Amino acid sequence: MKEIDGVSIDRLVEEYGSPIFVVSAKTLRDNIKAFREGFSKGYPNVEVAYSYKTNSLLGVLSIIHKYGAWADVASGFEYDLARTLGVSGRSIVFNGPYKKKEEIRKAAKEGALINVDHTDELSMLEEIASEFGKALDIGIRINAHVGIRQLSDRFGFNLESGEAIQVVRMCYEKKLLRITGLHVHLTSYIIEPEESDNITLASRIKLIWPKSSKMYGIAADKVVQFAEEIREEFGVNIKYVDMGGGFPDVNSLDPYVEAVVEPILNGFKRELPILILEPGRAIVRDAIHLISTVVGTKEFPNGERGIIIDAGINILPTSLWRWQEIEPVSKPEGGLKETTVYGPLCLQTDIIAKTELTELKSGDRLVIKNVGAYNISQSSSFIFPRPPVLMVENRESRVLRRAEAVEDVFSIEKV
Repeated sequence: MKEIDGVSIDRLVEEYGSPIFVVSAKTLRDNIKAFREGFSKGYPNVEVAYSYKTNSLLGVLSIIHKYGAWADVASGFEYDLARTLGVSGRSIVFNGPYKKKEEIRKAAKEGALINVDHTDELSMLEEIASEFGKALDIGIRINAHVGIRQLSDRFGFNLESGEAIQVVRMCYEKKLLRITGLHVHLTSYIIEPEESDNITLASRIKLIWPKSSKMYGIAADKVVQFAEEIREEFGVNIKYVDMGGGFPDVNSLDPYVEAVVEPILNGFKRELPILILEPGRAIVRDAIHLISTVVGTKEFPNGERGIIIDAGINILPTSLWRWQEIEPVSKPEGGLKETTVYGPLCLQTDIIAKTELTELKSGDRLVIKNVGAYNISQSSSFIFPRPPVLMVENRESRVLRRAEAVEDVFSIEKV
């Protein structure tokens, strides 16, 4: 891999140094359009709300919103970011388990779709409705068993226990909140049960992406059944169904579209709700790569081979859950050998991948592919500063975020 969208990787390194994140504007555009079109072919009223937590670079968000995407935000901080970018409150889905009262008040005033996570949020919204002197429209997040072996879902109200129906009953009786939306989001990270008291949480976390489309079908079925139940018992009219995110790459969407859309089309006999989807990984994962350089090689006594590169888990934190996909920039020569790819941090756990590579030497360049989801947004300046982020478009490159410097740390700290 010598180029990204017609821009020479060697040229980028010579101009900006290494490591560098590189964003493909074309892939971003293609992904957001393909995702919308994939679901719109099967359903007449679709809104795509991009997940800010997945990657919140302003240059990335600007392109995504240019193609009509709403914002899916999980905090007041992300909400303000969306508003600063010019996104209307009515085009923001406000999720997350911690929303401050003043943030909820602002979002309610501006017409955002607020998906309630727990009863304390309900209480705050009831107080705000009383202040406004009118009932407020809300969505509620629900969770249900969909065949994943996991601990209790910490988000939303459970269907099987009766918690969700009790919340609807409370809203119906108090008349301060109107439930107009149902939200469900299937996790991509599960926590496996403890096998002993000494097993740490991190060692029990497992990434299950891409998830089975059958899980989405089960979730959609349960949402539809619940919507019919609360319509018959309380007269609740669901105006939107939010099926969350966690979807695979856009070229693998068809079974997921069918799984989500068919239960909703068949279950809502009177008026179809808006179908909201919250993709993140599907839009940005393969739109961003990291260029890195080999800075050292290792030959271990047991015959294993290792290389050290200039990019660590401080900027590629998803390496803790799944090894990265790595490709040399130059045409590989010689046979493949199992290689451990280490980052530059003074941590034994700073491992980017275990993969088969040809023999490499210091100075060789690598492309760590498809790192757009969660790495930049969760990166830190631990031991090393964060590198620049470039966007390539029309065979040209521009800086989306410059390299971090010591001065940046001092700018927000006081001695």
